[in-house]
Formats: sequence, structure tokens, C-alpha cells
Amino acid sequence: VVDLSRALDAYGVAVPSTVADLFRRGQDYQDTVREVLAKVAAEPQHAKEQGWLVPQPVTLLAPLGERVQIVAAGVNYRSHVLEMGGEPPKKAAWFVKSPHSVVGTGALVRIPAGAPDMVDFEGEFCVVFGRSCHAVEAAEAMDYIGGYTIINDVSARDAVPAIVGATTPEEGRWTWSDMLLGKQYPTFCPMGPVVVTADEIADPENLAIRTTLNGRLMQDGHTSDLLTGIAELIEQLSRYFTFEPGDVLSTGTPAGVGMGHKPPVFMHAGDEVRVSVEGIGELVNHLVGP
Repeated sequence: VVDLSRALDAYGVAVPSTVADLFRRGQDYQDTVREVLAKVAAEPQHAKEQGWLVPQPVTLLAPLGERVQIVAAGVNYRSHVLEMGGEPPKKAAWFVKSPHSVVGTGALVRIPAGAPDMVDFEGEFCVVFGRSCHAVEAAEAMDYIGGYTIINDVSARDAVPAIVGATTPEEGRWTWSDMLLGKQYPTFCPMGPVVVTADEIADPENLAIRTTLNGRLMQDGHTSDLLTGIAELIEQLSRYFTFEPGDVLSTGTPAGVGMGHKPPVFMHAGDEVRVSVEGIGELVNHLVGP
């Protein structure tokens, strides 16, 4: 692992404060950073002597440490819609995750005292914006992507039975609101392990995504199963949101969430959950009690 701050400073290049700041500085700056990294890679002994290389292992924090905006698409995988017993929607639902719920790989996910019994996992492939994005067309949408990462959209599912049993529009609205609140608890948005820059992923809609719970394969999906593709998703949501560099758009979760199993499988203190996406890596977290 390269200590980018030290290496950039040695070559007289301004040091970004965060990954989001690296994207915010633009393409020319990112190209300069790549040139410095190429020099470091070409002379590893010199880099070691200069203290630019960090000994393993390292502790990875959430790769977007600023309080970024996190917008997530719901019911956006065909397989997930089927397992939940619904009909494919005309367009993806959406919600936000509190930036205060973000933690990194290796961090503890804390089961909330007020909702301990139905804590679920949702492995999700995410877009990270590289420049300001508002009201863009699908044809240009991919040009606004700076990279990709993973989140686990941890969810307390306590409101789901009430959603299923809702008989009036008012009941439906309030139960849906309660379900979204169940996604906002502290530590309920593990993110990482890294942001992979967009040039490293040739086809973001051709990636395997898997979730395991205590070593048991729970989700075994593929981004080709998206109901609304990435470019179309950006077009739909950027009509309303302004996404800034470092903001995250999560594309949804495939089949295999705990609620979709028969009987349901929820997470408990002592469990280990892993989400992996091809080309990005593995996001690993452990559950602890309130």
C-alpha cells in the first residue's frame, strides 16, 4: 500500500484530503496522481527507503470518509423482486442512507436495542460520482462516474409485516416510512473495502456480487440482473438530486436477503457477514449486541 500523501508531497503535488477530494480536483489532477504512482511502482526500493510504502496489514476505514450523500435504489434486481413476491416496478424505488451510518470494512455493526430481531443484510454494488452531476441524460451518465464501491444496506425489517398487511394508502405510507427508518441506525451502512476507479471496471453491468453469513452463501447475484441499468438510474435520480464528487448511488440488491429465505434468516450478535463484488474486493463486518 502506497502512502499517497507522502509520495505526492515528495513530487510537489498537492495532497487530497479524502477520496472525494481526489475526484473533486478533476481528471488532470487524477492523471498526475497516476503518474506519481507509476514512478513509485517503477522504483519500489527507493519508495521503501523514502517511507512511501505502508507495511501490511493496514486498517481500511470507510473509503469515503466525508459525510457524503448516499442514495440507494430499491427493488432493482429481477431476482429480488421475485423472492419478495412482487411485480417488477416501472422504475426503481429510492431512499437515502444516513451518512452517519457509514463504517468501514472490519468495523462492528451494532444491533439496535429497539429492533434486535429482524436485522437483515443487503449486499449492493455502488457508483461513486467523480464530478458534479445534475439532470444528465443516460447517454452521458457514465462519464460522471469516478469509481465504484460496495455497501451492505443493513436493515431492521420490523415494519415489513405491517407493509404486507396495509389495507389503506395511509397505512401503506406510514409503514413504508417505518421500513426506511429501519435502515438508518448507526453502523447500518458498512462501505468499502475501497473505491475502485472507473477505469478499472470494464463493464459495471457484468459483475458477480455475493453475500455470505457465517460462511454460508446467501446472495449469489450478478449486476446483469438490474431492472434499471446504471445509466438510466443516474438519469432518473439526477433529475432531482445534485450528486457531488464522492457521493454514492447504490444500485440495489439481488435475491438472497435474509427476509427472502424460508424461513427468514436474520443476523445476530457474533455473526460475520461478507459482501464481495468482482473487481472491487470484499467488505467484512461482525455483528455485536446493543
